[in-house]
Amino acid sequence: MKLFPQLISEAPEEYGGRVRVLPPEVAHRIAAGEVIERPASAVKELVENALDAGASRVEIEIESGGVALIRVRDDGSGMSPEDAKKSVGRHATSKISSAEDLARVVSLGFRGEALHAISSVSALSLTTREAGADPATCVRVLAGGLPERSLAARPVGTTVEVRDLFMNLPVRRGFLGTERAETNAVATVVEALALSRPEAGFFLRADGRGLLALPASADLRERVAQVHGLSLARSLVPLDEVGGPVWGFVSPLSVSFPTRRYLHVAVNGRVVDTDSFAPAVAKAYADLLPKGRHPAAFLRLELGPGEVDVNVHPAKSAVRLRGGRSAYPLVVGAIRGALAPEREEGGAGPAAEGESELRPIGQFAGRCILAEVGEELIILDQHGVHERILYEKLLKNVRGTPANLPVPAVVRPPVDLAPEVWNFEVELEALGFRLEPFGGGAVRLLAAPESVADPEGGFLGALEALAGGEDLAKALACRGSTKFGESLTQEQMVSLLREWSATEFKEICPHGRPIAKRMSLPDLLREFGRI
Repeated sequence: MKLFPQLISEAPEEYGGRVRVLPPEVAHRIAAGEVIERPASAVKELVENALDAGASRVEIEIESGGVALIRVRDDGSGMSPEDAKKSVGRHATSKISSAEDLARVVSLGFRGEALHAISSVSALSLTTREAGADPATCVRVLAGGLPERSLAARPVGTTVEVRDLFMNLPVRRGFLGTERAETNAVATVVEALALSRPEAGFFLRADGRGLLALPASADLRERVAQVHGLSLARSLVPLDEVGGPVWGFVSPLSVSFPTRRYLHVAVNGRVVDTDSFAPAVAKAYADLLPKGRHPAAFLRLELGPGEVDVNVHPAKSAVRLRGGRSAYPLVVGAIRGALAPEREEGGAGPAAEGESELRPIGQFAGRCILAEVGEELIILDQHGVHERILYEKLLKNVRGTPANLPVPAVVRPPVDLAPEVWNFEVELEALGFRLEPFGGGAVRLLAAPESVADPEGGFLGALEALAGGEDLAKALACRGSTKFGESLTQEQMVSLLREWSATEFKEICPHGRPIAKRMSLPDLLREFGRI
């Protein structure tokens, strides 16, 4: 007698559709391709495993850019024979045991995919020994086949050897770069991991020659010196967030670079993609560096395990904060706080109590203000001084108080901007401009913000920024400041210098150009041979 005869078929029916379940060997190769994109990806996964094992010294050796050979040797805790064999299986890990553990991951690795993925596309051997065990265990896997275990000899720790990477994925090999490019990618990965763990030593050899020798260092600044040189390390400014969620070092305003090479971010000890934090760093320096220049920043975010979701990207290179919160305000605030005292060499901090005020001497060529304070001569870009004052005021409140012009000014915007005037009439009035049509595309300015020294320039700058979606405060400050060649009275110079001394970033204009040059009396006398 059959139970539920209508639900149970006597013989399997052949499926005639187009959707197929992939064979395991194909699925494994696809998964391996997601985790291991190039030799540098394999090196990253293997070194992270070594660090999770408590290694204090990690040695990496590669040949042919890592395609022919990757060997990672560590002095970590090692594994038992049983754990060693299981470790090359898919989703085999000692880091987590339940779905709830994903919310509080504290290790670098946790998915249990790395060794399985690498062994699926290479000839992998893993030799390991834990304390108290003798001899060591060696596990070998060829292109995703069954693991073979044997006895071996080595000290406590683990050595993973990967040969002929992507041996069964020739298409992936075709997309790799040159040997030199792949070697450089591996070196970049090792440098990044070394910066995240100064307390461990990292050593990289490529084709028999030493590329990196980074012994364990005392702190992050020392590790930066090892990787990027003593000069950069010495110049770095520490963030003021002592014991806070954000700490590290950034470059002073006098040091910048044409690329973002010197940007490094680690969240809870995990190296993350710098592109996700680059906008925050750029915002912190937005009005302080020249266009096209970038700072150095070595940032560390220390957050509770439950505050960070690391299960976002196959390569574990991105993180998400709980509740969708952004780390940007934390980063921007910490960097701004560190730069506020203007600790770069030659910067002028706020005047100490009892220090004499900056006194104007006069103008030079209608472009500079000469001033003195104590025994120091200061030459200031008068346009930059006013620009910095206006910019910081506008950042706090871009709305201006309109002041009637003694004589209304007729302004003729460029042909392409003339139609935009009345599209942004409300915004322009909110800034403090009062205007009316004058015919032929021109407008007559009746009032302008009282802080703007050049009403026509300020109006055109504001209009260009509104139409082009640019930084309104920067444009209005630039076009509304005193013009070159404009004569200033003694009272005007005194007022400008007083306001400029109270600005937060007085040494740099909003475009990143220097505002002041200084010469002490001893230096000046030395020029005349008096010292």
